Amino acid sequence: MPKNRPRCFCGGEMKRNGTTSKGTTRWRCKQCGASSVKRRSDITNAAVFSAFIDHLTTGVNLDTAARRLGCSPRTLQRRFEPCWLVDVPDPTTGHVGRVYDQVFLDGTYTAGGCLIVAATIDHVIAWHWCKHETTRDYQRLLERIEAPLIAVIDGGQGALSAIKKCWPTTKIQRCLVHAQRVVRRYTTSRPRTDAGRTIYQLALKLTRITTLDQAAQWGAQLQEFHTIYRTWMGEKTLVKDPKTGSWIKVFTHPNVRKAYNSLNHLWRSEMLFVYLNPPDGVLEPDQIKRTTNSLEGGINAQLKLLARTHRGRTGEHQRRMLDWWLYLKTELPDDPVRIAKQSNWGQGQLAKVSTLTRNENQADHETGRPALYDNTIDTNYTHSIGIQKGQI
Repeated sequence: MPKNRPRCFCGGEMKRNGTTSKGTTRWRCKQCGASSVKRRSDITNAAVFSAFIDHLTTGVNLDTAARRLGCSPRTLQRRFEPCWLVDVPDPTTGHVGRVYDQVFLDGTYTAGGCLIVAATIDHVIAWHWCKHETTRDYQRLLERIEAPLIAVIDGGQGALSAIKKCWPTTKIQRCLVHAQRVVRRYTTSRPRTDAGRTIYQLALKLTRITTLDQAAQWGAQLQEFHTIYRTWMGEKTLVKDPKTGSWIKVFTHPNVRKAYNSLNHLWRSEMLFVYLNPPDGVLEPDQIKRTTNSLEGGINAQLKLLARTHRGRTGEHQRRMLDWWLYLKTELPDDPVRIAKQSNWGQGQLAKVSTLTRNENQADHETGRPALYDNTIDTNYTHSIGIQKGQI
């Protein structure tokens, strides 16, 4: 018998029996007389999952995707339900030992939670979902990546502490744009005092430094500022504490003092000009960046745009949507259709969910576990609950 001839459910041999109204070959069983057509579920599932990925990772709405497949939006939405269960692969699996010259770290907040992303200048390395940018959450992300030579951060304490614990040999480059924003937050863009204008101009010079000589000159100007305004920044004023009512001394010019301390801390910690003097082993020293603009503008901004395009999608669905977008931006992403085919188009995960639910429903009072749902009320007398009143 030819290999392309189907078998009936009863096991009998089938023969051709004309065509359907669409022109599809109809097959009829010689034994039981049942009639059916051959269906290529793999082709159908591949088309549906391709439309699913195209809908998630681009601005294609549900109506346009349904029109391409020749069905209604509600039908396509129903076909998408098992697609949400397909797991997104971990891009760090199989890439152990890869050492990057420079890694950018930053977090962005969406309706699905806080998303911490680690990326290079041209592709995504890994990401991690959490509630806040804590040290522990950054550690969970950094533990999956080999320590790079340089890490660029925006100044968050969680990222800084995690790098010191997980990547102790990595040089830290503070984003110069964020360093300028910290100073501007304290002094505003139009300072009223001479000291405020001076420290703000020093902060603006950070992004225009291109050589080590200019960096050394900038450091000398910072120390000169401290020499001139040290006494002025140390002045204190007596104020009345609103809580205790006692008189206490506070700094008269706290904002300028904080602005100077922020720059002085970065200068002493050698986190401002790592891009001018990269560590040994960097393959392309000229490509080392001094800001996180490539991550914030090329990845985080696109993630927020995608979330706004599919606004209304929250929780697990939004996280899965952004996971697929990030996975396709990795260095060597696999074909999503092939990934879905290996997991049986989400049917394997759906079967696990049904099994777990069925097992939970078997809980009773003897096991001590609460049942998933009950459909009756105990009518026997129980002294501990007293008299029950009301309608049932």
